Amino acid sequence: MSQNVIAKIVEEVADAEGVEPSELDLTLYNHIDTDALVRLVNAEKGSWRLSFDIPGYTVTVRSDGSTLVEPKQ
Repeated sequence: MSQNVIAKIVEEVADAEGVEPSELDLTLYNHIDTDALVRLVNAEKGSWRLSFDIPGYTVTVRSDGSTLVEPKQ
């Protein structure tokens, strides 16, 4: 999954916002260390879940490669 996790998150946020990814005013690395996230995903050791907040949403990435972008309530 490697770098694809970043693209996947950006695409899901764009979908939630109803815009194209290029139209987002979001710099993901301002909210999480994207290099560390890619290293974690590439390690693929055990079962884990990582959640972090970005403006308006909570993002969850799991060891199975799934990502979830949920609006904050």
